[in-house]
Amino acid sequence: MAQLNINLSKIEYNARVLQQMLTRKHIHLTPVLKSVASDQRVIERLNKVGLTHFADSRLNHLTPLRDTDNTFTLLRPSRASEYKALVETCKMSIQTELSVIRELNEIAASLGKKHQIMLMVDWKDGREGILTYDLTHFVKEILPLRHINLVGIAFNFMCFNSIAPTEDDVAMMTQVVDAVESDTGHHFRVISGGNSSMLPLLMYSDLERINELRIGETLFRGIDTTTNVGIASLYQDCITLEAEILEIQPRIYLETGDKYLQAIVDIGQLDTMVNELKPIAHQIEILGATSDQLMLDLKGQDFYQVGDTIHFSLGYSALSLCMFQDHLERNYEEDKGIEAVNRNFSVNACSGVRR
Repeated sequence: MAQLNINLSKIEYNARVLQQMLTRKHIHLTPVLKSVASDQRVIERLNKVGLTHFADSRLNHLTPLRDTDNTFTLLRPSRASEYKALVETCKMSIQTELSVIRELNEIAASLGKKHQIMLMVDWKDGREGILTYDLTHFVKEILPLRHINLVGIAFNFMCFNSIAPTEDDVAMMTQVVDAVESDTGHHFRVISGGNSSMLPLLMYSDLERINELRIGETLFRGIDTTTNVGIASLYQDCITLEAEILEIQPRIYLETGDKYLQAIVDIGQLDTMVNELKPIAHQIEILGATSDQLMLDLKGQDFYQVGDTIHFSLGYSALSLCMFQDHLERNYEEDKGIEAVNRNFSVNACSGVRR
């Protein structure tokens, strides 16, 4: 049966490398868990690195974790029916609508709580957010709300439009933040400068006012999201998919008449994003898929047998869809060699963006 192999040692290692990289620039790492469906074992492993504040876009992933020692930011606006659960579950949320913020204030008051928010700014991704010239108005409307704590501003890149951030973006973001603070007299404690796509800039550039990055894909896939190329210092195979061969039969390509040896494995379009699967260490080709089966050209290699397993790497969407599937078994792995490195890893204390 198909299963996910989740290497906790490699996830911890990637987290330690990224945390050290960001801490040197006085930037806080907030792991984004939506691609791993806020898996509890993954969270526990990230706790070992000292990470206790996480972000996800789905409230139902976070609700079961409400009574843990971790805190959470909800990244995506929630439905009105979820507002109460949002305030009860998440310390912080990213918001873009004044009417929603006012309603959250009323709910927080009824619960005797204060709810923290960041305002998402529509920079150049085009997916969501407040326009920059409306920010001052928003801040002035929010500040009198007694049960809302406006802690910061968030920016986003490469979620909808594939336009990578530049040094000019960083400079202009600083100008916007400084101008709004000057106009309102309110200091933002958190400037959340984006996601994994900001990491290449971090390597050689000063990110100025940015003191938080929300990192998910690079943490779990070890890639530079602006190029989709692996980062040499990170593991790209933290989570892989293993599928079992159900059938091996000779076939004929109808278009050419050429013969080939086909295998069928137990994964399909209902389970994952098939076009983001890549065989690992197998010289075979993916031919296509139906709802629950994946067809492979074995390239004439006759040593494969029914019951053998084929391992696949996962693109971001493929990973996310697999982790959302309750029927896919999760096999948690540890690597003794990497565990030894993790134990001896020298990493500074977390950066001081306190929540």
